[in-house]
Amino acid sequence: MEITGGCLCGGTRFTLSAEPFNVGNCHCIDCQRGSGAAYVTWGSVRASCFSLKSGELRKVSHAGRIRSFASCCGTPLLFEETPGAELIDVTIAALDNPRLFPPLKNIWTEDKLPWVKLDPDLPSFPKSSLKKR
Repeated sequence: MEITGGCLCGGTRFTLSAEPFNVGNCHCIDCQRGSGAAYVTWGSVRASCFSLKSGELRKVSHAGRIRSFASCCGTPLLFEETPGAELIDVTIAALDNPRLFPPLKNIWTEDKLPWVKLDPDLPSFPKSSLKKR
């Protein structure tokens, strides 16, 4: 299995060797500011399942976590809870076919912007839905 994705300009490309799981919309303030959007849809994969095929990542450490962006155009691509984490999160919208991975939940809704309407069919959590990964 190979799932492909990349950045806005095409300069950074990657593959996943497994399907993302734990897919959810994150409404936290850090995701809002890191993406310039109301929320980000993330999916988890084992770090070993991610392979950078072209381009470079710009890693930004904030609040003890690491966000990786395409160095060529700034597209948000990855999130790591800790440096060298076994699991990483990939932005679902950066996948070539994001339609295959719909969100299963909303997290950090305590930071949700008031004009965002949540899907009532998805479970919502004021903070993260996981204590630890």
